Amino acid sequence: MRYFTDFTDDRGLSRDEEGLPFADCHAACLSATEALVEAAQDRLRVRADRPAPGDAGLVLETRVRDATGSTVFRARLTLDLDWQAADG
Repeated sequence: MRYFTDFTDDRGLSRDEEGLPFADCHAACLSATEALVEAAQDRLRVRADRPAPGDAGLVLETRVRDATGSTVFRARLTLDLDWQAADG
């Protein structure tokens, strides 16, 4: 069956219009979860070198839709960052 994975971050919604075939719903949801973690890692690598002033954290969300358009899974990752001022 074909499933569609949408992502939401601080830049807005990225809607999957093509989808991918998966053996079942569970496989599609695991894939979406892995992609969510990878997206968080990519975003944090950029922020680690130079955190933006007032940068409070990271919120990412993924939703998996089936071929009928119904949401069958949602995962939300929230990370609060508290950058300490550098001494000296």
